[in-house]
Amino acid sequence: MRRVLAVSLVVMVVIEAMGQPPGPTPVPSPLLPSARPAQEADSGAAEAAGLLDLPGGIPVSQPLQPTGPEPMPVVAPPASGKTDDVVLEVKVEPPSACGPLGPCWHSLELLYWWPARQPIPPLVFGRRAGSALSGSGHHLQLLAGGQAIDSQPSAGGRFRLGSSLNTEQTLGLEVAYFFLGTRSFTQNVRNWGGHGLSFFGLGYTDATTGTNELLTLGQTGSLFSTLDLSTSVRVQGWEVNTVANAFAGALVQLNTILGYRYFMANEGLRIEQQQYRYRGIGGIAATADQFDAHNRFHGGQVGLSADLRGRVVFCELVAKVAFGQNYQVVKTEGMTHLWLSGTGGTTLQTYGGSGILVQPSNFGRELRGVFAVLPEGSVKLGFRWGESGRLYVGYNFIYLSDAVRPGDQIDRTLNPAQIPLVSGAPPVYDADRPTRLFHRSDFWVQGVVIGLETRY
Repeated sequence: MRRVLAVSLVVMVVIEAMGQPPGPTPVPSPLLPSARPAQEADSGAAEAAGLLDLPGGIPVSQPLQPTGPEPMPVVAPPASGKTDDVVLEVKVEPPSACGPLGPCWHSLELLYWWPARQPIPPLVFGRRAGSALSGSGHHLQLLAGGQAIDSQPSAGGRFRLGSSLNTEQTLGLEVAYFFLGTRSFTQNVRNWGGHGLSFFGLGYTDATTGTNELLTLGQTGSLFSTLDLSTSVRVQGWEVNTVANAFAGALVQLNTILGYRYFMANEGLRIEQQQYRYRGIGGIAATADQFDAHNRFHGGQVGLSADLRGRVVFCELVAKVAFGQNYQVVKTEGMTHLWLSGTGGTTLQTYGGSGILVQPSNFGRELRGVFAVLPEGSVKLGFRWGESGRLYVGYNFIYLSDAVRPGDQIDRTLNPAQIPLVSGAPPVYDADRPTRLFHRSDFWVQGVVIGLETRY
């Protein structure tokens, strides 16, 4: 009976072993010592070495590998005759915002300005036809002088160019130039050609007696004369400024101005007369007196500009003031031509430096330098498109505190004996009247501005 049980047990073990799938042949691991059967390895050592047990307790030294067909290698497709398109990526940076001043700016302006009228002393008096012919006494009418000649506005232009000096565009340099074209205005007096004058002359104070007299220039029946009184004015200037932003808001911007200013105003006053004599020595006489006054201002300048902005409209206010030296020049010239009839025919006598109001005593040129103040103010109203352009109309005013004017330089105290028109002889050079004057006053110019400004 015991033999039968032992045989049955062996048969069951063999059948159980035949039912298990065959395992891979164990490969000895380099980490394990060789020359020792796998069956005799200690289970604790096998776990410490990282070995895995197959079913049935067979240790292995490597993880199980999947069985089956090997994966197919990936082969790149053959190159075709077409070339693949190359796509370039371009990174576009967003435009950087402009600073308060902008990178660069310039403006063009049309000026329509009125210069201050020239002061002219009372010069020419006369009578209408039908009055007494005497040149003295009452009932004389002022015909020229005593008030400024009616003038018209002068047209000109102003150009401005600026650029920022830093990357934040808060500090910039600006250059500007403006000019007014030369304008001349004339007033005419004559006693012929239907002008209705019977008599006129030049009023003066006699240097020897101190009385007011009248130098006869035109008289019906004996002297036919024409007198032209003309004035001229020319204005220009330039400035170089640094502009710094002091405040930049959505609706308000304030900028400070610091720089150098030049301003020039040239004025002239000319008195010309021509008379045809039909009694006495006869002949023709022509005289000319020229008074010129030049002002050239140089100085440092400070200012402030305020820019008030809406969506499409704006208002700009600018106030500047310059302090410096004004170089004043007064120049006087005179000339007399006498065409005299004689037995040998007509002779021409010319006396340079001598007219009527200009004689050798006040002929010449004089220069002086004085301290002066030059303020300027302007207001502009207009439309804007973004930050790049503006179209506007405005008002501008410039004032020079100390200036010379031509009409203020006339000395009406004369000595008839040294006037060639009266004496027919050369002028007297040792006389002290008329004297050279250097009277000072002020000067201003104002007017309308139409402009276009761009920033880029």
